[in-house]
Order: sequence, then C-alpha cells, then structure tokens
Amino acid sequence: MNGFYRILAYLIYLPNIMPLKMLFSSEIFPWAFIYSLRRNLSITLAYAIFVVYLITSAALMLGNFTSILVPARALFALLNASMIFFILIKIGDEEFKFLNKAFEWVFFTNIILGVIQFFGMFPEFLGPVMRIFIDRFTVEPHGFGRGVAGLFAEPSYMSMSIHYYFAYFMLKRRIIHTSMAGYVAISAIILFDIFIIRSITGIVMILVYLASLQKLRNLLRASGILVIVSIAILFIARQVTELPRSIEFTIDFVQDQHYKDPIPILLDQSGFRFVSVWAAYRYGFTHPFGSGIGGWGNASIEAMDDIGIPASMIGFFATAANAEYDGVRPTSFAAGLMLETGIVGLVLFMIAFWPFVRRKALFKDPLTRPVVILFLFNIFALGSIGDPLPFIFFALAYRSIFKPDGTEPEIEPADTMVPVQADTAPSGELISDSDTYGKG
Repeated sequence: MNGFYRILAYLIYLPNIMPLKMLFSSEIFPWAFIYSLRRNLSITLAYAIFVVYLITSAALMLGNFTSILVPARALFALLNASMIFFILIKIGDEEFKFLNKAFEWVFFTNIILGVIQFFGMFPEFLGPVMRIFIDRFTVEPHGFGRGVAGLFAEPSYMSMSIHYYFAYFMLKRRIIHTSMAGYVAISAIILFDIFIIRSITGIVMILVYLASLQKLRNLLRASGILVIVSIAILFIARQVTELPRSIEFTIDFVQDQHYKDPIPILLDQSGFRFVSVWAAYRYGFTHPFGSGIGGWGNASIEAMDDIGIPASMIGFFATAANAEYDGVRPTSFAAGLMLETGIVGLVLFMIAFWPFVRRKALFKDPLTRPVVILFLFNIFALGSIGDPLPFIFFALAYRSIFKPDGTEPEIEPADTMVPVQADTAPSGELISDSDTYGKG
C-alpha cells in the first residue's frame, strides 16, 4: 500500500469527515469510492448489471434537472456505499492487517474523544477548526438529552457506527460474548452508548446486536436477562439530572403504554426515518422502475402523501416544515433503491449480494454473525444511503473467514473450540477464555 491508500485506510471509517466542509453540502464524503478506484477492482457480473441499471436510470434523468450534479450525487451515494465491498473481500493479508490496525485507531479515538466531549474537556478554540471538516461538530454534548458525536456529525451517526466498530472489534480480537471479557466489553459499550452517545438509534442497534448473539432457542432466555438489565439501567438513569434521550423515550414508551399502538410514537420520535422508509417501500412496488436516480425529492413527497398520514402527526415535519412534507431521502439503502429505482433496482441489488450473504460460515461463527445481522438490518430498515460502513464491515467480516479467492480455510467454528484461560497472544491480541484461534 502506498501512502495515499494508507491515509484512506483511516478515512474510510470516518465518512462524515470532509476535506473542506464549506465546499460540500453532503454529510458523507466518498472516501470509500476513492479507495475502490484501483486497477485491481474486480466486480461480479451481477453487480456490474446493477451498476449499469443505476447509470442508465441516472442518464435518463439528466433532462429533468438544471444541473448534472443532482443525479450524479445520487448515483455516487449508492456506489460510494457498495462498491468498496468488492475490493475489501479480495485484499491481501498485508492490506487486511493494515486496515485492521487503522480501524482500531479510529475506534478508540472515537471512544476517547466521546468521553472528552462528554465531560466538556475538549478545547473550545478547536471547535471552529473541527467544524471546517465535520458538520455540526460540538465540543460538548448536543443537549436536550442528546449526547456526543465524536468524529461524526450527529449522535445518531456515531451510535450507528460505534456498534459496527464494536462488533468488528469483538470479531478481530476473537472475544466470545459468553466469556468474562465478553460480558465486560458488552456492558461497557452499552453504558457508553446509553449515557455518553445518548441516541435513540443506539437502543435499536443494541437490541439488534444482542439478538444477533443468540441462537433462536436462546432468544426467550436472553429477553428475560435484557429485562433485568433494562430495569438496572433505568434505576441508574433516574439518578442523573438530565435523562439520556434514549432512556426518556424508553420510559415514556412503557409508562404511557405506547407498546399497545407504537406507530404514532414511532412517527413522532423517529424524525423522518420511519415514515420515509415505509413510504419508499410502498412507492417502489407501485412504481417498478422508481422515480429515477436523483428524483428522490419530489418522489419522497408523493410517497409520504400516498400513505395517508398527515405530516402534522410527525414531529420532524410539524416543526421543521410547517406541517408539510418535504423531500427527504429514506434512511435505508434498500428503501432508497425502492424510491429511485423501484423493485427492479432492489431485486438487482439483492441478486448481486445474495451469493455473499448466504454463506453459512458467516452465521455459524458467533463473531461474524452480529456484523452480518447489523448489515442486513441497516440495509433494509435503518441506515444512511451513502454510508459505506455497513458494507465495509460486512466485507471485513467476510474476509476474516474467507480467503481472497472466496474459499474457506478449514478452521473450527469459534463456538466449538475448547475453552482455555484468558491470555495474551505473542502479537499482543487478547484471547478470550472461550477461544483459541483467530481466523484471518
């Protein structure tokens, strides 16, 4: 790897960092797309067909806009997120090791910076400098129950990313969740998310992550443990003067019995996320080819109007758009495809990635399974269209099991290995007391 790609190896994990924020209106910079542009890029035929369909859709939309940048930006958002997957699953061992090293630096930098921001210890004079590169960067918690954002634009962005960081950290260090090290690590990240980041998104991601750790027969037992842990967290939270937004939402959800009819509170508290995703999926079925790449603005308004829910019922539009729907891109990669490319685009995408998702070894290994489940959840339910992190960590998890040629080394799954005492490997990596070998 040359120096340029070594720098990009850090930046691909930080999509909210811009070279010069005042020159770019987007919150996600295409570091991942740039990292993918190399001579040895090799994509599958199915993904090539998907890309050709996207380009054709964007080209057909050129006459509808005064600037070519509108469909071009919409197109590159989709490519920036997904194309890097095909580079990362085939990288050599040396590049894979460097990416893992860069990942750990980024992970712990965000953890440390988050704590510094939370306690108001970040130098005030550096705030304006950081805002040149990161939109809405704050030197302290955002307030109103919302926490810190680290090197991201919003606490919700950080919360989304921190769970990928954590899941991949557990995979990379081979820390089994049922070991003592696993219990400590999981407890720490839950407390960090709830009390430092304080995002409602974090609650959702925590639940998805914890569910992904369980086999189906253990989900009921895990639910009981989760109830006990939740009661303990609520007790601790009541001791602070300002409740984290995620805790406040959970308390209201239970006390006001919103679980009996969750749709109204989800519409009100999720910003435009829930309604935009719901409407986009519906739109994609009624418009098989979608609105066209770049046509999401007017299409999203039409889609949300068509579901029959007044904008005044949704807190985001009630306060920010005078109780009228405004054009928004749905916060889900698949929903975005349904809106702009219809069911045809989504099917082509699923065909392109299905051969990788269906590999049984990914689900048998209890350390790669959470990464894959988080990826699927973000792609289809809650995420950001141009965010490459779900694809990056899915690719790294895939590469941790499979060789660059796609074959699988003959290694026992982690959950069948003979337990040993916690120790430190010669490389300095932690070996959990339920694991004996690190794949990849």
